[in-house]
Amino acid sequence: MRHNTAAGNHGGFSRSDGVLLSVLSRAQVYQREVSQQPWGWFFLVLAINLALVGIMVLLDRLYGIDYWYFVRDPAAVADQPAYFGFYSNLGVLLWAAAASTALLAAACLRQSGSADRRIRPLFLGGLFCLVACLDDLFMLHEHSYLIGIPEMVTMAAYALFLLAFTAAALPIAHLTNWILLAMSLVFLAFSTLVDMADLTMPGSVLMEEAFKFFGIAFLCAYLVTLSFSALASGLGRNKLR
Repeated sequence: MRHNTAAGNHGGFSRSDGVLLSVLSRAQVYQREVSQQPWGWFFLVLAINLALVGIMVLLDRLYGIDYWYFVRDPAAVADQPAYFGFYSNLGVLLWAAAASTALLAAACLRQSGSADRRIRPLFLGGLFCLVACLDDLFMLHEHSYLIGIPEMVTMAAYALFLLAFTAAALPIAHLTNWILLAMSLVFLAFSTLVDMADLTMPGSVLMEEAFKFFGIAFLCAYLVTLSFSALASGLGRNKLR
């Protein structure tokens, strides 16, 4: 009976589900092509590293930006103590952990041919965390004005992205640890409101960053637990349909 239900659900994908599955399918095909070549991954990793080194050399030669600024730790470059930015760095680590875990789980489920409804929220949640990780690491939204994009437009785009992930997670919320998801949304919203209010009272910066870190931590916990349950189902336990 469970097998028949699963088959019925497999045929009822929406257009957005089709786009998601198309992206994951292409990634799966690419992974299979590379893995079939004994030296494929070696040359891929080598090429990426050489490209990064080449970019730093070009920036040094063409624009006078010393590569020393790229290869050293920010605190060392600024000649500041090692603990500078540690709270923000912990947040980046959590973003990265959530992104890698969720995206890997989504890819594994897709490769196994599963129609599990957790694939879509895992993919969107992992992608959102990846973008947020890069944003925090390189201060993207603070400098988006350099390419003509106002900071508010960038933040609005992030908010819509988060809403899309939330919409994908809502249908299965009652079957997952929804408290973690709810708390992450609440704390991230509080952090955004404090930021937009531009408060000048003592402790306002700590309040904003603490709310943000709480939101990241709860979202990371939600995606990790969701990934674990989804992968456990894929290994033979009851699938969530």
